Amino acid sequence: MEDLDYDQVATLLSGLSQPSPIPKLDKRFRAPRPFDATEIDFTSSTWLARLLDVSTWLNLDSTFGEGDPPTLTALRLFDELTPGKAEASFVVEDGHILLTEMGAQALEERLSRAVSNREAFLQMLADEIPVAAATEAWVDAWNESPATEPISINATVDRWPIYLLSGRAKKQQLELNPTYQRDFVWSNSDSQMLIESILRGIPLPSIILARVSSSQSYQIVDGKQRVTAILRFMGAHPEGLENAKSMKDFPLFSTNFGLFARRNGLRATDIREKYLPFKTKKYPQDDPLSPLGGRYYCDIKDHQVRIAGEMITVSDLFEFPCEYFIPVLIYKDTPVRDIHKVFRLYNQQGIKLNAEEIRNAVFNHLMISRLMLFVGGDRPEPEIAPELVKVGIDPTTAHENIKALGFGITRFRRTKVLLWTVATLFLKPAQGLDKAYRTPSTASHIDDFLRSIDSNRLPQFRAKATLENLANDLIAALELLQLASDAWHPKFRRKGKSEMASKWEELPVVASLVACLVLVIIGQGTKLEDKIDAVRDLTSQMIGPMSTQNKTQWAHIANASTSILETLGISMSEADAAVRDRYGASAVEALLEIRKIST
Repeated sequence: MEDLDYDQVATLLSGLSQPSPIPKLDKRFRAPRPFDATEIDFTSSTWLARLLDVSTWLNLDSTFGEGDPPTLTALRLFDELTPGKAEASFVVEDGHILLTEMGAQALEERLSRAVSNREAFLQMLADEIPVAAATEAWVDAWNESPATEPISINATVDRWPIYLLSGRAKKQQLELNPTYQRDFVWSNSDSQMLIESILRGIPLPSIILARVSSSQSYQIVDGKQRVTAILRFMGAHPEGLENAKSMKDFPLFSTNFGLFARRNGLRATDIREKYLPFKTKKYPQDDPLSPLGGRYYCDIKDHQVRIAGEMITVSDLFEFPCEYFIPVLIYKDTPVRDIHKVFRLYNQQGIKLNAEEIRNAVFNHLMISRLMLFVGGDRPEPEIAPELVKVGIDPTTAHENIKALGFGITRFRRTKVLLWTVATLFLKPAQGLDKAYRTPSTASHIDDFLRSIDSNRLPQFRAKATLENLANDLIAALELLQLASDAWHPKFRRKGKSEMASKWEELPVVASLVACLVLVIIGQGTKLEDKIDAVRDLTSQMIGPMSTQNKTQWAHIANASTSILETLGISMSEADAAVRDRYGASAVEALLEIRKIST
């Protein structure tokens, strides 16, 4: 391989070694000894030693001992970086570990991610974010799978005036709320800042739309927050208009919204939740926008603003052709999941999408994804899962029970917990060279579960009957979790933070919900209710790991879920067989092996 490639790897390694705070993980991790790129020799095994020096920043699941033979160390490293291709990633010559082209490429990709994630971590500390919170965000960044380019994209670039957006919305040609979209999460302050940008003539980022060639309707793939804010401000949001029509004195809605709001007793939360208009922010007296400050759109339509060097009225800016345009990317006849692969590459505007939001878009075509949204309550409307509604499945109790655990509906957190649970129970992790089960990140394991369904490796989870069973079993498992609420010691629910803990953290919810789901599947739920005291004694000793390593989290879930079942007298082999019989797949035996990992 060319020296230039080695130079890049050396530069990345050296950069990671420079002095700085490190993530707050367990005590085994220490700050690296700084070294220069010129100190790294790729004609011997010394590069491997330098790599181990910066391993804290690489977020590796594998552990390396100082006395381990270099060949074993390299095998463990590349078994993680290039699963199934470890032996093709390096060669051994005269006792030295030398990189192959494949190994160098994989290593450079990992180091590049590490440098990027390190910079984000250090920036958070510079912004005075606590190290624990910054560490959690650092781990989340590693859990997000790298974006890849789709095979085929059919896209065009256009510029739309604002009136075209509102016109299509009024004609029901702009789908603002496709099932893969998150809720409207912008605060009024966020929305006011966007309107201020428009009133000052500042260009906005692109909006991404999807359209099928046989339809005049567009789906918003990215830009929902911006478009919703614009339509709300104008009083042109379709749902807002429908809500307003059901109120008294509707003619005032478009002429004097302030009076309309007072006559209907609307509070700020009502206005936001019902997609109704909001005021502009207030400006200092010497600001050109001062006359427009703190007022509704209907009150400022005749005022003038300077756009592209010309003075025009606010109504001309929002309702007629003018020189202010919003960039629009239109993807035609392209699967939404492929659009999001591109979208992930430049998702920088507003609140960055998390792994759950991206996953929901990429796999929304699978019924199981919509099942989780519906059962968890992140998207409770019947239109999300009409197949389940048709057969009488009502997840209302599940919504109440998961809410009682302390999980709200923001950012698909409930959906994540349910998917995490089923992926843990039904999909065995891959095995390494030593036949031991790997412990992938939560996000990658959930993604692998959904990919297995999408690629027909787990075709049973596309079958309607299987998914109906899964919906009913999850609803029953959540019910069982709450019926036996005294079985879960506060130290178990919240990593021992408080004897009075009420809300749960994700890790113990998944651990206990896996156990409850198994009990529901084998028809032994009453055993938990009968032995609440025994399980409480057990969970009082199961304090969650403070480390955020994948390995320790897997070990905790595996140990807690299987130990709970064993305390109830459940045969693990019979449980594994019952799960497999009902769903055609089971990871119970794998969990018994994974729990042997030291936490």
